[in-house]
Amino acid sequence: MEERTLNFAEKPVQVLTLEELERSYHENLPTGDPVGGIYHFALIREVLNLFEKHGLKPMIQEIFAAANRDSKRPGVTILPQLEEKYGERAIEAHLLRRVYANIEIRCDETDNIVTCLAVAYHQKGVQLGIGPMVKVCHNQTILGAQDVVSNYTCYSGQSRKDKYSMEMVLARAEQWAGDYEPYQKIRRERMAQMKSAQMDRDAMLRLIGVLVEKRILHDSPNELLHVSNPYPLNSSQINETSEQLIALMRHDEPISYWDAYQQLNTVLKPNRMDIPQVLPQSLALYETMIETINNKPL
Repeated sequence: MEERTLNFAEKPVQVLTLEELERSYHENLPTGDPVGGIYHFALIREVLNLFEKHGLKPMIQEIFAAANRDSKRPGVTILPQLEEKYGERAIEAHLLRRVYANIEIRCDETDNIVTCLAVAYHQKGVQLGIGPMVKVCHNQTILGAQDVVSNYTCYSGQSRKDKYSMEMVLARAEQWAGDYEPYQKIRRERMAQMKSAQMDRDAMLRLIGVLVEKRILHDSPNELLHVSNPYPLNSSQINETSEQLIALMRHDEPISYWDAYQQLNTVLKPNRMDIPQVLPQSLALYETMIETINNKPL
């Protein structure tokens, strides 16, 4: 059987198995320790073990590795000396710095929803997020700041003093696993709130305006206007998802905020955007939806 090779020039996002990820080159500091404190494959194994320990049936759904244009530490580097040893474009010759894994927690899945744990490993640090994944569209949802953690500042409302060590990141994951049902209760209540709130055409137009405003304020060079918090969607994402939302409401019949959220969320996937932004934008989108709901009589 021919060994699999990778071609990031042809396809900048590749799907790998955990075993293939482990076969890739391990980047170390001069001390011999892993860059970032842990290898990507080891982080995924640690998270799997934590949830298995609590009997929660974790299963890897997909692992993505992505190239990017960082000139100093690109997402993918091919090492010629290892290509000579293992062959052209061999997995073992690749140094992968930008990895995203979806881990399904199948202990309480339904026909439509499965809880999914997202693991993002990249040049900036490590992020974990957990929340319902809609099976039909593979939409990962983050329903509040309690369901994300990182070892660098990247979320709305997160200050520098909130930075976590790798040990603290893993401790939060174990908290999610150990207190799984209380956390699930909060998530179910938040899903129910969004499903019961109805969005009419006027509310939809207000929401699109808010999304545009948040993007403008984030990108503005004007210090009086600039807001550093992550925006829910960038310009191209707003254009694409707003068109979908308008089409969904073309008969002027209200839809639930949950359905609107899922339409907007379709672009927030690791194979469609920059991996470090997936979880921060997912959280920012949820927070924006809740702000919109709370400003509208239910």
